[in-house]
Amino acid sequence: MKINTPPPFDITDPAQAVEALPYLLGYQPDGPDGMVFALTHDTQRDRPVFSQRFALPSATVDPREAADRMMHDILDRLEEFAIGPADVLLYLCAGREEAKDGYNAMGRYRTLADALLLSAEAHGVGTLGVMFVTATHWWAYHHRNPLHRGEGMPVDGPDSPGAVTRNARALGFPAPPSEAKIRAAFEPVTGREAKVQRAAIGKEVGLQAERVQASGVDVETDRAAAILDRLLLDGGDGTLLTDLTPAQTAELIIALRHRPLRDIALSYTEPDELARARELWELLARRCASAHTVLTSAPLTLAAFAAAVAGEVPAALSMLGQVRRVEPKYVLAQNIEQIVMAGSVAALVESMQDLRAERLHGREG
Repeated sequence: MKINTPPPFDITDPAQAVEALPYLLGYQPDGPDGMVFALTHDTQRDRPVFSQRFALPSATVDPREAADRMMHDILDRLEEFAIGPADVLLYLCAGREEAKDGYNAMGRYRTLADALLLSAEAHGVGTLGVMFVTATHWWAYHHRNPLHRGEGMPVDGPDSPGAVTRNARALGFPAPPSEAKIRAAFEPVTGREAKVQRAAIGKEVGLQAERVQASGVDVETDRAAAILDRLLLDGGDGTLLTDLTPAQTAELIIALRHRPLRDIALSYTEPDELARARELWELLARRCASAHTVLTSAPLTLAAFAAAVAGEVPAALSMLGQVRRVEPKYVLAQNIEQIVMAGSVAALVESMQDLRAERLHGREG
């Protein structure tokens, strides 16, 4: 059964379905976090209609409850799209550490795979396949072919192209980027640097509270905006961003938790600003000194927006996915993700540029 996504692949051929996964995701799934990726297929129109990403449940979570929650989310989306009969293709993607021992990891998730199959059946959704995938090997749960090797089948891709990669190349599609490389840009600092940075952030929380109490929120926002203007406006003042002190980056990290400054930060999208702005946002995310703090939400969302403006949608979605894992209800990230998926980034850029012009005109006046 051919799926005419770019590039097309046979959804009933596990090898092709796995080889197509990076094109469906927008990146090679070699990052640190595992996930369940669901591709839902409209059986009447014979076409894929949407995809969803879910976190792999931890060992303390009942697999049946986790499977039912995922299936409920899929059914909710089916209702939104007003789709009748549907099938789902499910990928259980290993995180970086689990991928080191893919066979045993595959075995550990068999209960979840069984639960997903049973939950789909109970909810009237067909299952095209449930597969466990690492960056190098794949296994098909419940597969009828006994010849599939127990140690896993090798993943086809750029280094060993199969039908999907050959089709992609013929159509001019580049190989999707590595998620691990995307994530490396905002991996948190560690060791002594992390200790110093956390201390600076803790101190800045108190300092900012004192300044707000003394002068008010608007004055504090203007103060932080002046710092961003100095670093970024029209290309900035040439300061080497990596030379910013822990105290200087902590000041911006805390300030960006406030919406007025985040709106200003979205406006640095001119050609001589964009790359430097993204560099600053990624630096601030790293200097939050933890991948699990909500302080990363603002700089990562801003970095994602800068990536999207530059046309790097896979990088943008990877960053927004990290925000979703840390702070699921972070509204700015939700809005940016919707805008990116809808292809409406240019409209938001124009809107933020109008607000920027008003701000700068008011400052000059």
